[in-house]
Amino acid sequence: MENAESGYTTRPMLAIGARMHIQTRPISTEILSSNQPFSADRKYPIPCQTFGSRPPAKIIWILDGKELKPPKFNISATNSDDNNSTTSTLTIVPSRQDNGRTLTCQAINLKVKKGIEEASLQLNVYYVPILHLSLGSNLNPDDIEEGDDVYFECKVNSNPQAYKVVWKHNNLVMQANQKAGIIISSRALALQGVTRSQAGNYSCVASNVEGDGDSNIVQLKIMYKPICRRNQKQIYGVARHENTKILCEVESYPPPDSFSWSFNNSAESIEFPQTRYNSENYLYSSTLTYSPITELDYGTVMCWANNLAGRQHEPCIFHVIGAGKPDPLHNCSIVNRTNDSLEVECTEGFDGGQPQYFRLEVYDRKTGLIQANVSAKFPLFIVSGLDPGTELKMVIYAANSKGRSDPVLLEGFTLKVAEKQTVLSLGTRDQIEIAPMLGLMVGIVTALLLITVIVLATLKICQSRRCGSRAFRDRFFPPKRKVVMQQRCDSIDLFEKDDRNPDVVPSNKDSDYQLGSAAQTPGLNNSVISVSGNPNDFATTVSSPVSSPSTINNITPLAEAYMARNRNFTSPNTSTSNEVVYAELQLARPKSLDAIKNGGQQLSAAQQYATLRKGDESTIYTKIDHGRRPPPPVPISRTSPIISPVTAMFPTSKQGLYHREVVTVRTPLMGCQQESCV
Repeated sequence: MENAESGYTTRPMLAIGARMHIQTRPISTEILSSNQPFSADRKYPIPCQTFGSRPPAKIIWILDGKELKPPKFNISATNSDDNNSTTSTLTIVPSRQDNGRTLTCQAINLKVKKGIEEASLQLNVYYVPILHLSLGSNLNPDDIEEGDDVYFECKVNSNPQAYKVVWKHNNLVMQANQKAGIIISSRALALQGVTRSQAGNYSCVASNVEGDGDSNIVQLKIMYKPICRRNQKQIYGVARHENTKILCEVESYPPPDSFSWSFNNSAESIEFPQTRYNSENYLYSSTLTYSPITELDYGTVMCWANNLAGRQHEPCIFHVIGAGKPDPLHNCSIVNRTNDSLEVECTEGFDGGQPQYFRLEVYDRKTGLIQANVSAKFPLFIVSGLDPGTELKMVIYAANSKGRSDPVLLEGFTLKVAEKQTVLSLGTRDQIEIAPMLGLMVGIVTALLLITVIVLATLKICQSRRCGSRAFRDRFFPPKRKVVMQQRCDSIDLFEKDDRNPDVVPSNKDSDYQLGSAAQTPGLNNSVISVSGNPNDFATTVSSPVSSPSTINNITPLAEAYMARNRNFTSPNTSTSNEVVYAELQLARPKSLDAIKNGGQQLSAAQQYATLRKGDESTIYTKIDHGRRPPPPVPISRTSPIISPVTAMFPTSKQGLYHREVVTVRTPLMGCQQESCV
């Protein structure tokens, strides 16, 4: 643009923009892993993250100075959206050798100086204990004899430390026993004065949180002199001019290098030359070929063995006798039977010095025909192909080259076809098993019930006999209607007073029978009601049963019973044709017991008791033997009839139900002023 006035020319301004790229080193690097230990041979992901690097840093992993690279190790890396952080994940399977090593995560930015930032982690790897077992360093494993002291060392390598170490001998856990010379610690085992029984395989087992670790097996070899092997044949039966082979077997370590034989009888002892025996076939045995010629050649043959530990202490002894027949078998029995087979087992006896065999002959018991003939090397026979339901007779014997033993007879039978039960259903089998038990339980329960019934019946009979005299007493009264009478003495029956009187000879002093007066007998206002219901029937004046209202309000249940009875007797409308009326018993008051004792004056029946008669026929409710114990005459005016509440409690409509009247009597003791109530 030109300016005409000034003559200058101007041009527009240009705007210039620039973008700056700043490069920075990693600010921080961190391994995102907890401090928990690792278990050996397990896979773990370990992440590492770095911040602040521009451009994004490259992360590498280093284990003890050695870089971990794919494909041997699985490594993955990711950047954030703003490229401010980078995360790398290492998947590692640590081993027990990695325990204690250092794992480093290194973030590198090569475009800046000192652009390296790293973080480290020390690996703590747990693993099962690793053990190594060995004999003591001063011991020669090939030169340990009986009586020497032996110890083992068990070295344990584990993380964490083992909390238990167990020692084993031939796979059996050992226990410490100082008396037996066994001393055990966590890292050592000591055996004092070892014997040949302690030879064998030893190992140790250590345990930690990762599991149990077994050590290697160390075989302990203990040198000992030869000994005779058990269960050898010791008796040989040989005929004259007959060769027999006598076998001698021993146990030892190391194996025996030589044997020696000798013969001994009552006359002499001879050693056999080496040409008579050999031990080439088996290192631990020797075989002697022997042939007796005369009677003196029968006797005892002895065998010794020698090895590096020395000569055998006790020889192996064998007896050479004249050959004979074997001994009979014993303990023969049938161990199994079916409808067509039998299995017989016996125990063998002495073989007579010769090899023996066994034979079983089976016969039909009825016909005597042979059914089977079985031979065996051992006394176990299985006979098959027999007829079902057959009775059998069996002959069993042993035999050798010298003859056969005495036979053993055995009887048996085969099962019938119907008795054969080879397949049972589950329900049938359970029923067969349960039936005997159920029968036993039913029998026990039945016996207990029978015993209970017998005991209860016995108690009932005894109670009936003991309480027969009281059969019609208080048991007829309902429990709620029994009346408790406040009397001076307990109630007793008149006929029981003689049995309960403590005086053998009654005393005349103050011996008047104190019969309860009308005031002492419970009733309605202490009144006495006549049998007929008319108070004028008695000499004494009786108060009227009807009183003032205040008195009626105080009537007790017992008084109501008396009033009801009185109304029944006095009511003109009451039918008396079939009515039973109970008589009240009144006793005269004797002045002394002399008249009774000496058979004095007797009272009339009207004076001793009164019976009310209703209707044409009289009913006698009680009888008193006047000749046995007659009371003296007493004026009736002095005696108040004793009214029993029993009469009021029994309904008059129930005929035939009788009872005994309750009478209260007071009798003085002889020579004592204090009265006793009976």
